[in-house]
Amino acid sequence: MINNMFYYNIALPIKIDQLFIYMSSAVIKKGCRVIVSFKNTILTGIVWDKVTEINPELKYKEILEVVDLSPKILNELLDLAQWISNYYKCTLGQTLAAMLPSAFNIQVQLKVRKLTDRYIPDSNGNSELILNELSKLTWMNIKDLKKKINIKGFQSYLEKLEDLNLIEIKRVYDAKIKKKVVNFIIVNISGDISELTKKQLEAFNYMKKTGKSFPLSQIAKIYSYSILKNLTKKGIIRIEPREITPQTKLFNKSKRPPKVITLTQQQIFAVTQIEKTLDEQKFRTFLLFGITGSGKTEVYIEVIKICLKKEKTALMLVPEISLTPQMLERFYGVFGEGIAIMHSHLNDRERWEQWRNIRAGRCKIVIGARSAIFAPLENIGVIIVDEEHENSYKQESNPRYNGRDIAIVRGKNSNAAVILGSATPSLESWFNVSCNKYTLLSLEKRPLTFKLPSVQIIDMCKHENHKQPFSKELIQKIEEKLELKEQIILFQNRRGHSSFVQCVNCGKLFKCSQCEVSMKFHSSTQELICHYCGTKIKLPRKCTECGSYVFNFGAPGTQQIEKQLQILFPTARILRMDSDSTHKKDSYDSMFERMLDGNIDILLGTQMIAKGLDFTNVTLVGVVSADISLNLPDFRAAERTFQLLTQVAGRSGRGEKPGEVIIQTYNPDHYAVKYAMDQNFKAFAEEELVYRNKLHYPPYYKIARLLFSCKDEKYLKLQMEKIKVIIQKLKSKFDDRELIILGPVPSPLIKLQKKYRYHIILKAVDVTTQSKAVNYLKENLTLSSTINWTIDINPYSLL
Repeated sequence: MINNMFYYNIALPIKIDQLFIYMSSAVIKKGCRVIVSFKNTILTGIVWDKVTEINPELKYKEILEVVDLSPKILNELLDLAQWISNYYKCTLGQTLAAMLPSAFNIQVQLKVRKLTDRYIPDSNGNSELILNELSKLTWMNIKDLKKKINIKGFQSYLEKLEDLNLIEIKRVYDAKIKKKVVNFIIVNISGDISELTKKQLEAFNYMKKTGKSFPLSQIAKIYSYSILKNLTKKGIIRIEPREITPQTKLFNKSKRPPKVITLTQQQIFAVTQIEKTLDEQKFRTFLLFGITGSGKTEVYIEVIKICLKKEKTALMLVPEISLTPQMLERFYGVFGEGIAIMHSHLNDRERWEQWRNIRAGRCKIVIGARSAIFAPLENIGVIIVDEEHENSYKQESNPRYNGRDIAIVRGKNSNAAVILGSATPSLESWFNVSCNKYTLLSLEKRPLTFKLPSVQIIDMCKHENHKQPFSKELIQKIEEKLELKEQIILFQNRRGHSSFVQCVNCGKLFKCSQCEVSMKFHSSTQELICHYCGTKIKLPRKCTECGSYVFNFGAPGTQQIEKQLQILFPTARILRMDSDSTHKKDSYDSMFERMLDGNIDILLGTQMIAKGLDFTNVTLVGVVSADISLNLPDFRAAERTFQLLTQVAGRSGRGEKPGEVIIQTYNPDHYAVKYAMDQNFKAFAEEELVYRNKLHYPPYYKIARLLFSCKDEKYLKLQMEKIKVIIQKLKSKFDDRELIILGPVPSPLIKLQKKYRYHIILKAVDVTTQSKAVNYLKENLTLSSTINWTIDINPYSLL
């Protein structure tokens, strides 16, 4: 300390991999927010630690404002941020920014107003000072309020009052949240009702019970507009438009009573084993390996009940596409509204509200997608990762973490039980069972008399009409099920109409101008669309090279399949579910309700319908083409194919009616397809692990990928040649069995979004070797600013 000043390391949300020293006369704790000037901008930073030694020759900037009087971020999450930064080779500031809601950034706060005249007194009267300056009718600039009330911890008091619902803060992102105008009915209780007709009086009495004011939509289906119009003329009611902010429906209150579940012996054994760990309050990871429909969700629910009884909290991760109304409805039916939901459909304000509810302890259960692992839950008893094999747990921007792996680290730090659930576990998790790192719990039977569906593989090489996407067998089965009034799910993991468009005369393939990939044809808009960068062009009437009008359209996507279904089954009610058809927030909810009510005969979709759905009347699942993911030049292609086929097949026969699955493929003898037919994960894993071991891939080796991109291909090649010298030096530091280095070479997708791409693949025998090798490259690679490069630890794909 010099001149009564303290010096602190501050983590800032920027790409520069270092902490920055600022000074302040205040004593500030680790994890508190501060506002600082960095270059020409004002940033919200997080205090990391106190600096004991400084360079007296340097001039340090002063912290502009201390936001928090005490840390808002849990110590446990600060430790986790440090681990993520070290392991995934990203900056601490970026890591913290990814972990926290955007409302943590003070720069987004603009205005404030009072919501009520009541106040909760504090020891120094600062809350009352703030409330006395505010009005319920008008918004006040926060900057102006701060000038009037110059108190220590001003922002902290504001957020406390917001948390108590005494004030409302308007933020920058609120402008993005579209307002909605709704007609409200205002009831005049003292109005003259002596001349009302019988029907009008009935409507008036009903509205009195409903409330003094409410949305017109609440009674629009009960009473006609003419009745409401006459009541308005007589001054009994008034209709006025009001601006509201639509709220995301976190739960759909079920129209159906919750299922009464009797646990099977295998489920009881699994719950008992997990409960023992909860009693011991020791960290342990379980792999809950259960065939599709075996009741993993029931195990999760029972374990969460036990946690709550022990006054512990529970955190459950699910893939985004598994956050279905059906799944949320199940948990809501059991636990009520004491659940926080965190997913991508929440806007920034809703995400902030959920975060505050968790931090204040109002929610003991958190369910969400990948980023929910950073929820500020305290006293965690169990962390559940459902469908733990899913690639959506992997973040594709900095920090490039895997939610499943972070769950294990957080579980260890919290002495919690971690449950990884899947019918098709990742090979890494399966391998960890054989190494005794994880404890295996198996659910090998479906409950009651429900059986696995029978599976038939159709060799499409023997199919006579290759332009027709359906085999005779699949068409016949669909007809049978439609006659029986049973439902069908058809799976095609390719959206759009066709995978490519090519001129028949000269062979020109229509490629994206930004990316070195073919564009997909979308018939609904008659456009060619690049699925990597989103570039769109109208389908040309003729070839731009030779002028021919005849095109060859590639393999069918869901749009083309839907057209074929409408021709083959004109009376069937068909619904297509893919990212092109589900723009509305309630698209999934609507599908769910219509399927349950029997208003859909054939549900066609991509992988968003492959899991999380449980419809007892679905007795046929058809896989139109099993080869889409199998033909990718990626070491996980076989694993992904097996997982997808097994998961989608599991949607059939989930009730008392027997289920059937038809898989169409041009590779009927491939082991991934054959084992998926039998739902035999153990046999698939055994064979796939042999290949992984021979080729030095996970789980036997740890992989890191360094990806380099630049708009100038020649310059990028030149730079890649230069770094080969550094690669050779790195190789000399390790034994060949410890570290294998591939590249630099062009990546399989060599050009995306106008940039050419090269990569280096590191295969390390363990985490320590991997970390040392990556750190060496970080320290020694000096590249031009025109070249972007990223580090991806344990990448899910090498494309």
